[in-house]
Amino acid sequence: MANFIEAAKILPTRFVSALSRYANSTVVYYHIGNQKKITFTTYKKSVSNKAKEGDNYTVVPPGMAYRPDLVSQSIYGTTDFWWKIMEANNIKDIYDFKAGTNLRLPGNVF
Repeated sequence: MANFIEAAKILPTRFVSALSRYANSTVVYYHIGNQKKITFTTYKKSVSNKAKEGDNYTVVPPGMAYRPDLVSQSIYGTTDFWWKIMEANNIKDIYDFKAGTNLRLPGNVF
C-alpha cells in the first residue's frame, strides 16, 4: 500500500485546546501503510510584533527563568499563553527567557 497524505476537514480543537496556537490549523493525516498519524499544518508566527494598548510589562523573576509557562500562569491564569509571551517578545529560544529580561505581556490573548 502506498503512503499518502490527506488534509482533514475537522476542527483541530478535537485534538488541542482552543487556546493552542494550532487551534486554527488544518489537521493533516499521514497514512503510512495501515497506520494513520496526525499532525497539523505549520504554525505561522504573527506578522505584527508592535505594542498595543492594553499590553503590560514586567521582568522575568529569578524563579521563572526558562519558564514562560509559569509567567503565563501568573499573569493570565493558564499556562496556555506561554507561546504568545515568547512571540510578543520575539524570543525564539527558551534559553533566552532569562531572569531579568524585560517582557511585554500582550493584553489581547483571549
